[in-house]
Amino acid sequence: MCISMATQFIPSDPKDLVVLVTGSSTGFGAGIVNDLHELSGYTIYATCTTEAGVKAYQAKNSPRLRAVQVDVTKQEDVNRLRAQIEAECPQGVYCVVNNAGINAGGWFDMTSEDTFELLMNVNYMGLIRITKALIPSLRTYAKSRHTLANGQSLPRARLIGMSSVSGRINPIGLGPYAASKHAVESILDTLRVELSPWEIDVSLIEPGYAKTPIITKSTLAIEKQWEEADAQVHQMYGKTFIDSILRDQKRIYEGAVPAQWTVDATVDAIHKKNGAQKARVLIGVWSNRFLVRVLEKLPEWVVDWMMRASMRKAGYWAANPFLLKDVKQD
Repeated sequence: MCISMATQFIPSDPKDLVVLVTGSSTGFGAGIVNDLHELSGYTIYATCTTEAGVKAYQAKNSPRLRAVQVDVTKQEDVNRLRAQIEAECPQGVYCVVNNAGINAGGWFDMTSEDTFELLMNVNYMGLIRITKALIPSLRTYAKSRHTLANGQSLPRARLIGMSSVSGRINPIGLGPYAASKHAVESILDTLRVELSPWEIDVSLIEPGYAKTPIITKSTLAIEKQWEEADAQVHQMYGKTFIDSILRDQKRIYEGAVPAQWTVDATVDAIHKKNGAQKARVLIGVWSNRFLVRVLEKLPEWVVDWMMRASMRKAGYWAANPFLLKDVKQD
């Protein structure tokens, strides 16, 4: 429960814990907000990029659920969010979940500089803006844990980042997205140590392919990028290349794990006593999680050889890389 700045307040019960979740309109964010709300123990700030997303949460008429329209790429939106939370929640924020993210990139030759910039602006700089804005509130909450009377205790403050398997390895065809997630992992690895004096736990959630709108949007982005690519790119790669990718995008979606797996892992990181003390939480079937760990241990030349072999087998190999063939344009 949040209160006005006029009242001096120290949280002493889980119902007074404040959680912020960004990117809550759909996908993981919506699932996290809804499941956390059902626990009846938190006041949740859910940020959405659209007015429709905000209205959907407002329709629930819950005093513990507060939807705010925020574009994490706009500093003025983030500043407004910070001012609102500091005014309404002087006890500080217990947990920040940086979930907002997009996947708009693909193969390097077909990804514009603007798309690279957009991915970094949302996935990485969005996290930076939100975290910078709310670290003071996390510290306020963390301090309150040391001022409780009568043996009362509160869980440690926590900062959670929604990363990806692509933040640990480098899947072909996902370079722009993977680069943004590698940046997320790097800064949160640093913050996990730097924030130790304030007892703020920092944890990364790393989903593999999950059934969320991001896969569908990614497929549409790949189709658009191919259509907009110049004739030379089409000639170098060939029609088999794009046909193979679109075929496999459908297969990827069909084989993706339920989004609820990631939602459950994130809610556990928020709700469990030591939930955010694990540096990384890798989501996926056991074989995929095992493969990720193996790829991290193998020498680079072995991984590169495996990737090249998989590219050839899947039909992703450029058909005419040196433009030596006379290929009829589609």
